[in-house]
Amino acid sequence: MLRAKSHLAIGGAGGNYDHSYDRADVKAQWAASECLRPCFMLEGNMRASFRRMFINLDRVLLKLASAVLLFCAWSGDIHAGEFKKTNCWFEVPRDRGMTCGTLNVPENRKKASGTEITLSVVVFEPDRERHEPIVFLTGGPGQPTDIGDREDIEAWWQFISDQNWMIGRRVVVVDQRGIGKSIPRLSCSRYFKADHWNSISLSVDAEISFDKLMRDEVVACRSALIAKGIDLFAYNTTENAADVNDVRKALGIKKWVLYGVSYGTRVALEVMNEHPEGVSASILDSVLPLDIDHLKEDGRNLDRSLRLLERDCQKSKNCMRGLGDAVRAIVKQLDKQPVLLRSADKENAPAQYRYVSGADFLEIIFGSLYDRYAIENMPTLIERTYKNDFRPLADMVFEEDDIEISQGMDFSVTRSETNRSELPEKRLEYWTKWIGEVDYTWVCPLWFPRERRFRKSIPATWIPRPCCCRESMIRQHRLTGHIVRPKAFLLRRSSCFAGLGTT
Repeated sequence: MLRAKSHLAIGGAGGNYDHSYDRADVKAQWAASECLRPCFMLEGNMRASFRRMFINLDRVLLKLASAVLLFCAWSGDIHAGEFKKTNCWFEVPRDRGMTCGTLNVPENRKKASGTEITLSVVVFEPDRERHEPIVFLTGGPGQPTDIGDREDIEAWWQFISDQNWMIGRRVVVVDQRGIGKSIPRLSCSRYFKADHWNSISLSVDAEISFDKLMRDEVVACRSALIAKGIDLFAYNTTENAADVNDVRKALGIKKWVLYGVSYGTRVALEVMNEHPEGVSASILDSVLPLDIDHLKEDGRNLDRSLRLLERDCQKSKNCMRGLGDAVRAIVKQLDKQPVLLRSADKENAPAQYRYVSGADFLEIIFGSLYDRYAIENMPTLIERTYKNDFRPLADMVFEEDDIEISQGMDFSVTRSETNRSELPEKRLEYWTKWIGEVDYTWVCPLWFPRERRFRKSIPATWIPRPCCCRESMIRQHRLTGHIVRPKAFLLRRSSCFAGLGTT
């Protein structure tokens, strides 16, 4: 449900009707009146004939007071905990100011169970604070913020130094619930075998049902997380946004700037809708809007990205013409007859084999769109594959993947916000098989096997806060509603520039 000060307008919002009352104060007053009213009514209706009840009245009032506090906590008004400063778990670079710590938050704010989880927080302190703080919201879902060791921290300091608009600000980096240093971590790496998920075998004659293996591993991971008492339904964008707001309050920050990347933009939009009182401005890099079911959009987004690649490729004399037609031809041929690839010879390493279908080929292309350098080499990959030279494709297939993702968090968020009954689309496209097989829509009924209500799409609305969108050069989701996507502009105290995003 949208709040009175929900936002989705990007700049130029002057002159629009705005409910300027303080939503937080109104909600607090409402909660207080709702909580105390039963007590007042009970006291106001006391009669002398009920004096025999006075002995037990203190017990009754005590129970009512407990119920009142429980109701208020359940409704979301008593959630901000205490930020506990700790020694940093990494070596702090010399002459750098840093604050490390943790914050306990409710696992599921819709339940009165009292179960809490722990968020890990790192604050990069400026030499002199001159502007409002920034909170960085990472992508994924399930991608850690890389705050584990000194090498990670030095990379963060370099990133901050390279962004003029970040200098003079406290930069707050939080590992979202379920990922990185936060506890619990919804990782499935103990149960997922990389060779199974990459369909790699050590024998050309091996008959392996990778589909069954992957399904069994998903069920095993889910069962293990539930056995630890983890409420998988609580790991979603709504709770993530509430966590972000609790971190702000725990750090004593009145207002800050949201900086979201990829899935982090979805979290930022949710924060702006549900907790606008703490947001002064937002920077959204590679936007994933709240009203988009991205699994339904992936096929069209991939097709649009390939069209953009082909358009830009035509400017080069060395680039193959008709890249889009070549991709469709490759997919059609490989779906009809998958190609068997063999890894390059390595010392003391056995040869590896993998069959690659058309859907697998699209998954490789799709994943490459996250990497700037892979995008630059993509026309060559497509052209050589089209000409039956599969060595570049084999090099990519057998390349080790060092990306760390909390798969359980990814599955919980994605499945809670995806209506599988609408997947895949009835209209047959060259990417339809990829959506149904490789894009993990099959995980939905395994991760959440019982019926549940899926999150409804939230329509785009005006944002009464400055907000800057960065467009991805290749992959981009269509934004709906009143959205301005400038090339570059200054935004009060922050700057935003068009560039390569991740979604």
